[in-house]
Amino acid sequence: MSTGEAPSARAGVAGLILLAVAACDIAPDLSTVEASFATGTAGAGAAQIDSALAKSSFGQQITQAVNTSPDLAQSSVRIRAAQAEQEAAEGAWKPQVSVGVNASSRQQTINEASTSPYLRISQLVYDGGAAAGDQTAARARVLESRGDQLTTAAAVTLEAIEAYVMVLDRRKLLSIARDNVATHERLERQISERTDSGAGSEADVLTARSRMADARTFYADAQARADRAEARFREVFARAPSSLPQPQAAPGLTRSDSEIVGNSPRVRALTASLRAAEADLIAAKARRRPSLVAGALGDRNANDDPDVSVDLSLNFDLDTSGQRRAAVKAAEARVEEVQFERDLLIREIGRELEFIRSDQKAGAERLKAARIAAKANADSVAAAQEQFTIGRRSLIEILDAQRDYVGAQERLILAEQNFFLTNYAALSLTGDILDVFGIALNDWGEEDEPPS
Repeated sequence: MSTGEAPSARAGVAGLILLAVAACDIAPDLSTVEASFATGTAGAGAAQIDSALAKSSFGQQITQAVNTSPDLAQSSVRIRAAQAEQEAAEGAWKPQVSVGVNASSRQQTINEASTSPYLRISQLVYDGGAAAGDQTAARARVLESRGDQLTTAAAVTLEAIEAYVMVLDRRKLLSIARDNVATHERLERQISERTDSGAGSEADVLTARSRMADARTFYADAQARADRAEARFREVFARAPSSLPQPQAAPGLTRSDSEIVGNSPRVRALTASLRAAEADLIAAKARRRPSLVAGALGDRNANDDPDVSVDLSLNFDLDTSGQRRAAVKAAEARVEEVQFERDLLIREIGRELEFIRSDQKAGAERLKAARIAAKANADSVAAAQEQFTIGRRSLIEILDAQRDYVGAQERLILAEQNFFLTNYAALSLTGDILDVFGIALNDWGEEDEPPS
């Protein structure tokens, strides 16, 4: 190259670099997403912890079940995998060092063979923003994995509460069924004795036997349901249920519906996923631009003397195969897909929240009515037995009253269960259920903890 051509060539290279830099897109800002996972947010110490609940036997058993859950362990592994991907992405701007040996052979009057060790250092100078996009996407996926972990932990906590409460309720129903069988056995004997003495009819005996069979069937069903509840408990808590203390009711939250939806771990995770998709799009576009790499090579020359050379490489892929254009289109589609997925999730959570609010209101009324009904039926059984002693009621009428009483007790237990779990479901929706039990997720170390 002539001396006159060299400056113009350098100017052309500089012009291409400046043009590429000017076309560089800015990676998405993750500060808002990072702040949504900071200490003090929902699932990370936002709710005022009820120390009495967290320190109770019930609270400690729930916490232990969550901390030993395989589902939570899997989410922790996914966080570590995302962090490893982030570390790999951050290495793009670090110097690349390689060593090796060059072997050569020349045949002239005699055969000559030589080997020369070399050391090469290369440094990425500019890539159009591809590395920055990859780094932002990797960081966003770490945050997404944290949102997924919060979602998993909240779901596991609610499952543990459900398993705990279910055992207690199934045991109550089993006790009611056992007492019901004993009551029917006593009444069946009385009816049979009255019939044998001529005071009753054979129809009464058959009715009593039929009711006795129903009571035993109800007991068998209650036993099976209790066994299944205990099996579920062993699955969640990794131990058999022993004597379980009564659980404490869920505390209330004062957040607005919009805050509850926005603080949902699932929404936060999808917001991070959206930022990752946007960063992937920026990286895909950047790979259609030139890249600039500086390098230095140290080896030995033909005279076996140390030799050092430096170079500056400008690379531009013309994308004749169309793969990079296709990658950009795919990334654009992915951004739209995640955006629609997030919008749909917000609507679904809003609907779930409305359902929970409705269940809370209806559950309170249902519970009140069930308590009144249970007391009324208990009084009815007592009245029927008292009137039987003075001849104003038959034993069959006592059986009818007993059947209604058992049904009322069962409905009361189910109403209490639904109302109790609905309040915890509201906490699970926001992730506050973790703070209520003082459950700390230990995968967010000081180096990786979101800024507060």
